[in-house]
Amino acid sequence: MICFCLAGVKVALHFGFFAVLFLIVELTGSDWALWGVFCCLVHELGHAAAYALCGARPRELHFEAGGMRFVPPEGLLSAGREAFILAAGPLANLLAGGILCLGGGFRAAGAHFLLAGFNLLPLAPLDGGQLFALLLEALLPPRPAERMARAVHLLCLAGMAGCGLLLLRETGNFTLLLTLFCLAADSGAKKRGTGR
Repeated sequence: MICFCLAGVKVALHFGFFAVLFLIVELTGSDWALWGVFCCLVHELGHAAAYALCGARPRELHFEAGGMRFVPPEGLLSAGREAFILAAGPLANLLAGGILCLGGGFRAAGAHFLLAGFNLLPLAPLDGGQLFALLLEALLPPRPAERMARAVHLLCLAGMAGCGLLLLRETGNFTLLLTLFCLAADSGAKKRGTGR
């Protein structure tokens, strides 16, 4: 792992990030993985801007096999601020996609829209999963909220795995399964942290 500080935030570049990127580029013969990294950077810049607007600063930014993720500051954020920061990543992608559509860059816009939609899925390590958990925590007692979030996470993961297997069988494309594997591995190791 390579670590350095940028604007007071520790940046950690993990081997897995580069390994997955290389694997996808080499096995698919496509430069779309590089476009994906650019979309992820826009996404994380959305989170960074929201942190700044809330007067907070994340502790760390990790580039991992499952994507990129900010580690929240030490102090607890209010649920409203946390929700704003979580929603800012997908919002940045939707905004970038809309601007690209206006300029005729429909393929690049599609990548932004796809990343925003994927990040809004109710999978625990993603923004959508964390937003869903915040909503449940506001509506239900802690134990039922946690159980409901976990059940929805597992159902969504199973459905996405089925789609990944179908995609692999029909087209030979393994990237959805690889992404889900990385997310499942990450979700077992981490609690909340914005971005993916």
